[in-house]
Amino acid sequence: MFLLRLTKVFKEILFVIILLLLCVFPLEGAAFGKLSPKVPQNPFYYLRGDFDKPLLTAQEQAKGAAVARDRFFLPWNGNFRHSKDDLLWPFGVYLPGRVYGENERPRQKNWFDDIYARANVEAFRSLDMPGIVIAEGALRAFPTFEPIFLSPDLPGEGYPFDYGQVSWVNPGEPIRISHFAWDRTWAYVETSFAAGWIDSRKVAYVNEELLKRYASLPLSAVVKDDTAVSKDGRFLFNAKMGTLLPLNKELLYEMELLVPTGKDDAGFATFGLVRLSKEKVKKWPVEFNQWNAARMIDEMIGETYGWGGLYGKRDCSAATRDLFLIFGIWLPRNSKAQARSAKPISLEGLTPDQKEKTIIKQGIPFGSLIYKPGHIMLYVGTYRGKAVVFHNLWGLKTQVKGKEGRYVIGQSILSTLDIGKDLPCIDRESLLINTVTAMTNLL
Repeated sequence: MFLLRLTKVFKEILFVIILLLLCVFPLEGAAFGKLSPKVPQNPFYYLRGDFDKPLLTAQEQAKGAAVARDRFFLPWNGNFRHSKDDLLWPFGVYLPGRVYGENERPRQKNWFDDIYARANVEAFRSLDMPGIVIAEGALRAFPTFEPIFLSPDLPGEGYPFDYGQVSWVNPGEPIRISHFAWDRTWAYVETSFAAGWIDSRKVAYVNEELLKRYASLPLSAVVKDDTAVSKDGRFLFNAKMGTLLPLNKELLYEMELLVPTGKDDAGFATFGLVRLSKEKVKKWPVEFNQWNAARMIDEMIGETYGWGGLYGKRDCSAATRDLFLIFGIWLPRNSKAQARSAKPISLEGLTPDQKEKTIIKQGIPFGSLIYKPGHIMLYVGTYRGKAVVFHNLWGLKTQVKGKEGRYVIGQSILSTLDIGKDLPCIDRESLLINTVTAMTNLL
């Protein structure tokens, strides 16, 4: 009997040791799998009732899609909207000696001087021409791919939080070109949702005739990530889910799209027709119902976290933005602005239990955003009486021997709002349920 009790105590001690080790070394695929409460990672599990019933009337969806379409083509209407202050803003925020490079050494003044010279500030708005993204690419704060990090000694900083990364831009995206870097390696552009520098090989001018044709066609939405687009045996670009492209013709099993195929010697975009399977492309906007929303989430579940679209991956707000754009609902690019895209319901001052009850009672599955400062999530329904959200997150705040750290998850998941509560290293005050401040019903 004594030996049995001793064995039981030993197992309990070993279990605690393993949990503590997981807090310190949450490596490989085990990190998320060890967290609790566990919920089904299949988004179709959360479908309820008439899951194929539209969540918006045809009139409501058409109205929203008209707004989204106008925003999509906004760079082609009017002049360059961002100011020189927007161009210079990163130079005033990220300063020599206070940000770090990929070698974890401080960026020095000469690095910033070189970047400033390349930015060709005096040429700002000298072109002010409509353009288009001809291949997917990164939108950067500075005209360089070299990263800038805050001190790697700070909790939750360092890789992958490259503050030079603004966003990811899809092929076929209308832009407005302000000017080029002095060596023409980069172009300063504005998209429908942000401004920044993009590799000049990725962009082209658009002449008036092709602009009118491109903007006059109905749109299609790519619904499969990493959809390779080629023409006549030549690869053109990869399109992520949420990419919008003009629809030239709908065929029985395919969609015929008008896409950029490159640029001529004068820098103007060339266009051609390509055909893609209806499994990969749908007529936009896609009908917004639970089933279709679950299909889009299923496409993104498990995707690696990508700060600011780094490496073409998604962060929290990119995931929600791509999802809703498919259904004709326009969202801004960052989480705070998304939470304010409709009138939010405040969750501040409520206990965790009151927050949970409010979300379940007033939230709309697949139609409500849950916000905490710096993070946005989509409410999808419940599991065993607990609210479940879809989100792409980096990690959870930890406290080990008084030292703050991160339990890295680094992917898109379905979870409760108290995920991680059973790990002794997780900072309980920082659990999602304790830090969410608002819910926004988009429908």
